[in-house]
Amino acid sequence: MSEGKASEAEASADEAKARPPSQGGRSKFVEEGQGVREAPADHEGVDGLVCPITGQPIVIRYAGVYKSFGDFKVLRGLDLCIPKGKITAIIGRSGTGKSVTIKHIMGLLRPDEGRIWVGDEELTAMSDRKLRTVRNRFGVVFQNAALFDSMNVFDNVAFPLVEHTRLGRREITTKVQQLLAQVGLAGSDSKTPSELSGGMRKRVGLARALVRDPDYILYDEPTTGLDPILAAAMDQLIVDTQESRPDITSVVISHDMPAVLRTAHKICMLVDGVVLHQGPPSYFKDSDDPLVRQFVAGSLEGPMTV
Repeated sequence: MSEGKASEAEASADEAKARPPSQGGRSKFVEEGQGVREAPADHEGVDGLVCPITGQPIVIRYAGVYKSFGDFKVLRGLDLCIPKGKITAIIGRSGTGKSVTIKHIMGLLRPDEGRIWVGDEELTAMSDRKLRTVRNRFGVVFQNAALFDSMNVFDNVAFPLVEHTRLGRREITTKVQQLLAQVGLAGSDSKTPSELSGGMRKRVGLARALVRDPDYILYDEPTTGLDPILAAAMDQLIVDTQESRPDITSVVISHDMPAVLRTAHKICMLVDGVVLHQGPPSYFKDSDDPLVRQFVAGSLEGPMTV
């Protein structure tokens, strides 16, 4: 699994390097480091920090994070706080750094400058070996599910337990079957990924992400490729998962605004490598800001051009 995630990070870097430098050289809307800041710049870590939007303690924090690939500047002084036990959505146009942002909290990428905390641990000062232990606290639902085609549903979900725990077969079987029932796939154990619809594959991906009881779960474009009905069902599953596991902290990367408005407790909008707008769904529904209005409406009319 870690090799696959590393390959995704390398592909992201290669893609960014291929873009013209002018895309990241100078901001169109906001200067470097001038985004929203929830925590004082001189505050160390996350202790004592509370998200004013959700009222929950902060458990993940980016402080002044910069990341470039060659001449292309992706993150430009990012300040971002993720509250415990809630769904935080990170939105923005393609190429604004959403995927690069979440790769940093798993240590798949390291910032050029700035600091990142996951709980009490600062990732930017960690060895690769210690980072692997932090990754074990995360579950990931990949955009295309990333199932093993050679394995059936049961073995795909069981894989993290087989590889990283000493649980016996009976315990693994019980846990996998419970999770498949929770995501609406009871009785699908023996099916192969090729026999599943896109929505079913994503449900298997969610079951696998939850199988080790992570503290954090990352959703990478969870509704991409789904029709509106399946997308709504996936949204409800994300909400149900959060409600059934209130201590888990969820981060959703998306540009599907109807889905984000249905599911998120906090929404952060990335523009030019910083958080330019953040708030509850009501903020984005009611905002008069032209950037927000254009993005939420998916309109060609507005300050952002194609």
